[in-house]
Amino acid sequence: MDETQVGSGPIDLTRGSLPTGSLAGTTLGGRYRLDRIIGAGGMAQVWEGTDSVLGRRVAVKVLHPHLADDESLVRRFRQEAIAAARLNDPGIVGVYDTCSDDGHEAIVMELLQATTLHQLIDERGTIDPDTTLRIGLRLLDALESAHRAGLVHRDVKPSNVLLCDDGRVKIADFGIAKADDQTELTRDGSLLGTASYLAPEQLTGTDVDARADLYSLGLVLYECLTGRVPFRGDTGAAVALARLHTTPTDPRRIRSDIPPRLADAVMRALERDPDRRFDSAADFRAALLHADVDVPAAVPGPPIEPPAVTTVEHDPPGFGRSERRWLLPAFLILLIAVGIIVAGLLFRESRQPDTAGPTTSSTVAPAEPLPIASVSSYDPQGSGTSGENDSLAARATDGDDLTAWRTETYDQPDFFGDKTGIGLVIHLAGRSRLENVRVSGSTNGWSGQVYVLDGDPDPAGPGDLHPSATLTDVRGPVSVDLGGATGTTVLLWITDLGDPTDGSRHRVEIQEVVPNGSPAPS
Repeated sequence: MDETQVGSGPIDLTRGSLPTGSLAGTTLGGRYRLDRIIGAGGMAQVWEGTDSVLGRRVAVKVLHPHLADDESLVRRFRQEAIAAARLNDPGIVGVYDTCSDDGHEAIVMELLQATTLHQLIDERGTIDPDTTLRIGLRLLDALESAHRAGLVHRDVKPSNVLLCDDGRVKIADFGIAKADDQTELTRDGSLLGTASYLAPEQLTGTDVDARADLYSLGLVLYECLTGRVPFRGDTGAAVALARLHTTPTDPRRIRSDIPPRLADAVMRALERDPDRRFDSAADFRAALLHADVDVPAAVPGPPIEPPAVTTVEHDPPGFGRSERRWLLPAFLILLIAVGIIVAGLLFRESRQPDTAGPTTSSTVAPAEPLPIASVSSYDPQGSGTSGENDSLAARATDGDDLTAWRTETYDQPDFFGDKTGIGLVIHLAGRSRLENVRVSGSTNGWSGQVYVLDGDPDPAGPGDLHPSATLTDVRGPVSVDLGGATGTTVLLWITDLGDPTDGSRHRVEIQEVVPNGSPAPS
């Protein structure tokens, strides 16, 4: 399923599913009211619902009615709940309950505000190595937990990876998982899983263990880094055949900035022979933890010859060498005497009365990340709903590069008409002296200014205010010097959206804004 447990974002309704509103308002099992559909896949719809007994919001996955007559599919559907309910891991979507009501089969799960990794790849094209590494580590933690419980997921793919608004990464959809103590739920001659992400042993129908999940995760990380899966073909059969007989292209040949050890770890996970892959999720994780350390290989070359030994005829000793037995002690005594004299003078000076009167000195505290009270979008020249993606603004200060606030998409980099910019307002917890602000986000050459203010910015826009700093052609994380400007508010004002990021359209994402400084003297 492409949108499992996603609380927002596009809805992918597949052919054969119910009309959107046909179950709205229905209560299943006497307690789970279906409020609105939030996603669908080949087997089920996902609804946002309400648990009337506990009074909480839930996600309810309802099997498509035209599949409910298939006993094997119903059994497989129920197995997802049984399999996932056995697991208690922060990286796995939680399952609360199951119910069967008047022909409706449903699984009740935690409701998450999230987007899928599939959506993120679609939006960005590729994902930077650091973010890819963090996603991989979190998924391996979850898979290790499942594997220890004797459960193989068997359908690891970007659309089953949820990137939550609060920074968590979760894996969903254990509907085709296989436990060690259960028979495999397949029809004769059929395969479970998504063709583009199946391990070779899944394609050939041989025994599957945890290493199949590691292969699929290797494919996911490869796609994150390069923007494409390593095997392509006009048909599913062609893709499968390529996977069985072809070694993937090293991702560094597609993208040169991938750390070698990260690429090596991904390539090992993609070995066709399971015995040549990592033995466990823990081993894969250990390799990724060292992926950002690049130790250059020794450069081959001829052996280094030892230095030649030469013999020097000794001249008769000079005055300094012959008399050094008494000169060196005398010199040391002279140094000690000078030191005693200087120390005495300094002590005498410190005893003199201070005739200049009292003096006051102040020490500026070292610059550190400043506590933030709130953050909001700033769209003074916009129309319609106040703010621009204001619900995402907090992502820019949540300490997680996996999340971001973003502008809307525009046809030209300098907005349109009278609109000259869009921004973020960061309210600090107190009046502060700002030394710098670190900004990470889009790498498409955007530009703007940073203002340090007391209070809220003018509702009409920055106007003639003098910026504390200017950003030009930003193409990566930057640290902007603010020169000790004092205020309660930081305004990041974007005036140029840079190069197109969506076809011919323009948008900027801000992953993190970190103001650094110290409390302002009262």
